[in-house]
Amino acid sequence: MSLICFDLDNTLVDSDRLHILAFKKAFQDYNLPKVRDAVIRGLLSITSDLLVKKIFPELPKGEIRKVVESHNKYIVAYAKGLVKQFPGVKPTLIKIKERHRLGIVSNCSRKEIVAILGSAGISIGLFDVVVSDDRLKHGKPWPDGILKAGGLMQSKVDYMVGDSPYDVMAGKRAGCKTVAVLTGDFSRERLKKEKPDYIINSLKELLGVV
Repeated sequence: MSLICFDLDNTLVDSDRLHILAFKKAFQDYNLPKVRDAVIRGLLSITSDLLVKKIFPELPKGEIRKVVESHNKYIVAYAKGLVKQFPGVKPTLIKIKERHRLGIVSNCSRKEIVAILGSAGISIGLFDVVVSDDRLKHGKPWPDGILKAGGLMQSKVDYMVGDSPYDVMAGKRAGCKTVAVLTGDFSRERLKKEKPDYIINSLKELLGVV
């Protein structure tokens, strides 16, 4: 069976509010200046350490790691009630699983993934392989996570599905087909620039692709 990998945030679940809250609380923990929600939202698709570095470029590497750890802690603490799956996601995944193996490749840590999926009512057991940021040297847009998922399953990844340009970049670098879904913070025009193989409005439309 072929392997299809999915991004998590804004692909399977609506979690912007949770990540913004977690970052703001983490910044507050370390007495960092207040940051507008829109600034954080615009950077959510990159890795957490890079997000903090972009907002606070003068912050030492060790302090960045502490802020990220604080953010991760708040994700787990506040996920319930702040995360929901997009309409039709779970039935779609179950239907796709009849013919394909499923994977998650996320820039979140393993604990975050477990908390976010659980809060959205999606069982982590639905996925055959889960690759988190804390298992990788480089997160997306690097292809490391996709290649690792394929290696763990001893299978080539056929599709990478995600909402951001970084998902498309990672998929192309990994040599698989790419599906961009318009449920995140990026416009069709922005996603088109990365030349994904498909652009869909919601995950339900993936059934017509795979």
